[in-house]
Amino acid sequence: MLSTLLLNINIVTEYAIGFLPICILMGLVYAYLLYRKENRFEEVNTWIKRTMFIFRFLVITILCFLLLSPFIKTIFNNVEKPLIVIVQDNSASILMNKDSLFYKTTYLEKLKKIEQEIEKKYEVKTYTFSEHVTDQSPIDYQGKITNLSNVFNDMESRFYNQNIGAIILATDGIFNEGTNPVFRSKQTGIPVYTIALGDTAAQKDIILQEVVANKLTFLGNKFPVEINALIQEASSEQTTLEIIHHDKTIYSKNFIVNTDKFTIHETVLLEANDVGMQQYTIKLSSIKNEISYTNNVKNIYIDVLDGRQNVLILANAPHPDLKALKLSIEHNENYKVTTQLLSTFDGNITPFSLIIVHQVAGNKTMLKKINESSTSIWYILDHQSDIKFFNALQSGLTIENYQGQSNDVLPQVNEQFPLFTFSEKTLQFINSATPLLSVFGTFKTTEAGYPLLYQKIRNISTESPLMTFFQNDNKKMAVLAGEGIWRWRMMEYKQTNKQESVNEFINKTVQFLAVKEDKSKFRFITKNNFLENEEITFNAELYNDSYELINEPEITLEITDELAHVFKYNFNKTSQAYFLSAGIFNAGTYRYTASVKTGDKVLTEKGRFQVAPILVESNNTVANHQVLTNISLKHNGQLFYPSNMQDIPKVIDQNNNIAAIIYEEKDLKEMIHFKWIFTFVLLLLSIEWFLRKRNGAY
Repeated sequence: MLSTLLLNINIVTEYAIGFLPICILMGLVYAYLLYRKENRFEEVNTWIKRTMFIFRFLVITILCFLLLSPFIKTIFNNVEKPLIVIVQDNSASILMNKDSLFYKTTYLEKLKKIEQEIEKKYEVKTYTFSEHVTDQSPIDYQGKITNLSNVFNDMESRFYNQNIGAIILATDGIFNEGTNPVFRSKQTGIPVYTIALGDTAAQKDIILQEVVANKLTFLGNKFPVEINALIQEASSEQTTLEIIHHDKTIYSKNFIVNTDKFTIHETVLLEANDVGMQQYTIKLSSIKNEISYTNNVKNIYIDVLDGRQNVLILANAPHPDLKALKLSIEHNENYKVTTQLLSTFDGNITPFSLIIVHQVAGNKTMLKKINESSTSIWYILDHQSDIKFFNALQSGLTIENYQGQSNDVLPQVNEQFPLFTFSEKTLQFINSATPLLSVFGTFKTTEAGYPLLYQKIRNISTESPLMTFFQNDNKKMAVLAGEGIWRWRMMEYKQTNKQESVNEFINKTVQFLAVKEDKSKFRFITKNNFLENEEITFNAELYNDSYELINEPEITLEITDELAHVFKYNFNKTSQAYFLSAGIFNAGTYRYTASVKTGDKVLTEKGRFQVAPILVESNNTVANHQVLTNISLKHNGQLFYPSNMQDIPKVIDQNNNIAAIIYEEKDLKEMIHFKWIFTFVLLLLSIEWFLRKRNGAY
């Protein structure tokens, strides 16, 4: 918050101020000549004539003075008060101890008093955090994930170059996402005062920590389910592990607890007997006086398929892109990837739904056979590709004037791309990704194609395609005219410790190319498994009788939950298809029905999806105050507990480094832009005109 003190104000002119007497003289001369021999005012009172004289004198003087381009120069002292930021942990783990009632009532009152006390001298801003930092959320301890390192990321970007006096961080020190906040936070000289919440003592509890299983398996296969649990402070108690499917217990085992920290590591083989999304409930029976029962149960969802699609990556030579493609594609367990060199490939393409040809060079006979087959192909070109031979394959894209040169090309997403959509995060990532190494030439499409990426060269957008899709009656094809996907994976991992955007980009490409031709006119695309903090999204395509994409009719969607509540939506239209984000749903099983009327027919698609709960907060209920101690020491702060947190305002007052910043600000404003001057001149002229007319002159 700024407070402003005026130090100085004066008037300066663009021309020499010595012209001011001339302006006054011109005003006097003009008024004198106007009223010197005005016989019509002989009988008018002297004070009226003098008033008109003075008004005219002032008008002319002011107008002449404005011709000097005068400015008003002001000098202010701006005082920026220190900003004290209070950040409160809003995650569910805060209440998972015996003092849960205290944190809902008395603690919040004490925190409010601290805020009011600090506001007397400083500016205060309050935030809450769990997975993200927000200034809107009430303190209700409903956060499903705790990312403590996000607090420091957010503070650095949100208050860059501002006078932050101190940060007050109230948390239990437990984090289950992101990096260690002690290492993530930078030493900026801003003190961090921590309030240690929660209980560091282990409490009587059964914690089903982790259930690991493949998200996808195939009908008739046996798949392992790995179960890890911790039982604290419950020696001599007994619990039973159960796995439930279709309301029937399919596995059961008893455990007798013989230590204060008893661990369970159990691997169970289950058989996939039903096709579709299958829910399995893993449960440990409760014991008396547990601190929490919610962490005794987990649900897992396994998608049971009839078969897996095969993808072949063919390369003329080893390249880091091959490993990057394989890792991203196999992130989706519906695909099995085979990587081979073109020189050793036996030519059997029948088992494969998609062939990715990296570097079009080498065995031309084999490449021609692949190109003429009905199998979908994804060509990836680099500077060693045989461009002349590639042009002869008539893929739909030709590259002319190629002289064996290459250049770095930035990707730019085509916002009108109709075949499928990406999440907003992925779109932003692609548009900011590192360049691909592309062949240098003139790019031309020889048949109708769908450009997904355009080339951006030295931040100049072009119409040359970088990645284009083609499809005809029996075949789909894509051409990426650049190599370096492996750099994208490294870049995203460095930024986020994940590779979700690259995986989405590659998997949606593979999914579109590898999917078997569907002759239905209404196609509905969605996942069948979401997390409860994830937006539920749907894509749809509608075709006319000629199998051309259309999107004039409205598509409606009804989602029904387990209690038979119905939620109705209308799809948004993209350039040629449809998209819907239905928002975030609570954990559970949902059924959906999508309908569209085309001509005199009503087409429908039905299905179901699961929303899995996030229970990581209950996996660890023991507060980690050592983390808070280390943060305070690193940032020259101090650790407080709820019992002495009322001392924080006093400690802040005693810190001499928390002080206001005073800086001088100068301002120049042209007087000709001041409306009050125009109003004043107009008022003078109006009064003078009125007096002249009233006394017989114009």
